[in-house]
Amino acid sequence: MILEHISYNPGMSKSSSLKKDFSARALWVNYRSSAIFPFFLGKNEDTILVFQNYWQWKSEIENLIANIFVRDLSGKLIHSESLQIYTHNQISIKNILSNELNTDKGTIEIEVIGNKNLGYPFPAILCYYKSKEHMSVVHSAGRILNSNENHQTSTWRESNFLAIYDDNLSPFISIFNGQDKMDTELSIKFLTLPVKELILEKKFPLKLNPFGSEVFYANEFLNDSEKKLINGKRFFIEFEHKNKGIFGRYVVGNYLEKGNMHFCTHSFMSVAESGDIIKSSEENPVTSFLPAFNKEPLNLKLISYPTNIKSNVIFKSKESNLDETIKQDTDNIFNFNSGEEAFEGEIKENKFVKYYSTDDCPARLNISYNFSLPNSQHPTDIATGFKGNVYPKKSNHWGSIVNLNDWKTMFFIRNCSHNPKKTESGDLDFTFFDNSNSVEEHVHVKSETCTILEFKAKNNFSDFVSWKCNSTVGTIEIFWVCFNEKTGAICGDHSF
Repeated sequence: MILEHISYNPGMSKSSSLKKDFSARALWVNYRSSAIFPFFLGKNEDTILVFQNYWQWKSEIENLIANIFVRDLSGKLIHSESLQIYTHNQISIKNILSNELNTDKGTIEIEVIGNKNLGYPFPAILCYYKSKEHMSVVHSAGRILNSNENHQTSTWRESNFLAIYDDNLSPFISIFNGQDKMDTELSIKFLTLPVKELILEKKFPLKLNPFGSEVFYANEFLNDSEKKLINGKRFFIEFEHKNKGIFGRYVVGNYLEKGNMHFCTHSFMSVAESGDIIKSSEENPVTSFLPAFNKEPLNLKLISYPTNIKSNVIFKSKESNLDETIKQDTDNIFNFNSGEEAFEGEIKENKFVKYYSTDDCPARLNISYNFSLPNSQHPTDIATGFKGNVYPKKSNHWGSIVNLNDWKTMFFIRNCSHNPKKTESGDLDFTFFDNSNSVEEHVHVKSETCTILEFKAKNNFSDFVSWKCNSTVGTIEIFWVCFNEKTGAICGDHSF
């Protein structure tokens, strides 16, 4: 039996102000929280949903239930069931469809229903894409709107993901639809890096049944002459279409045909020509900053794609060794047009770098963290953004990690703020757990530093492990990277 519940979310809409968006979240009232992901079940592939019952430990909400809806590309419902939510949850789509494996692509929608206000209409769920040797992960991004929300037609212009076209990899875009039939046009632009110039544009009719979906592979919709324009070149992709009834953030990435593997991240919006500009203040002299960190054997490459509002952004940088307080400015000054050219950086050694600006700058500046090993087929492609001074403080952090043989995890825990002189040291109590076991770790992070916590696979835990922690200060941000040095497999994300 599928249980249903309504939600109330007055005034929820897209805004041009990031500060207003954060303020609006405090007013959200939702008894339904949902997310939708594409699934891929080709040879040696599986799609696995992993999440914990944070509603219970964070908000003391009991009596939750999860509904699962599995649909093929046409939108036909091929499986549905209600599941009890445990402390730790991992759901293999291959196992769910064990008797219906004639479908290798479609969507998995999960909704969480509660008898109290869940707050966020999108749940903190990680979706792992697994092949024989590789692993990729993306958190909840797109969703079908709740019935009470505004279902007017919107234009979704998405971008900001690593796109590679060569003999091994081809970019892909997965598009899903809501409850109304879609009859529109999809535009896909290929643009140069680091300076944005149009290479080519493809337009297709986009016709989807209610709840239907489609996956677009560049090596399938480009002809031979078009492939030559991007083969081995640096470029990025921007795509656009109109739809209603959805929040159009999509799972995108690159497909490895030889390994039958989809390396995934989520798209992020291309911001309009004008938008939200934030300023420094006496309380927060740093307008925006970007923390960057690395520890061997990993390598980190950063990129902010030229899809932001047009603004002349000036950044400086400070750096230190890991666990050491940043004190001195480096000689590096970064001056870039955020709407026309990319911002890029790389850290190979064990370092912590803080890029920062004290000038006016856009509130939204995308950034992708691409961690890799020397033998990785594809980096992590973690999508997030520069931290403007409108971001609220945060004390709870959680997520899940891979716990397989020969895998280990690095947690990058940074503690810095928009007023470095007032940043305080913090203590974090981590708990790693599944439904049978738990381990605790304590971490102290000095002000304006980055600390590393390592977690090695444990045989008595399940294949995926949930983790949570509470911090004594609100200036903490956590990234995690799981990897296997033998195979080069790697995945990661920022915490919830």
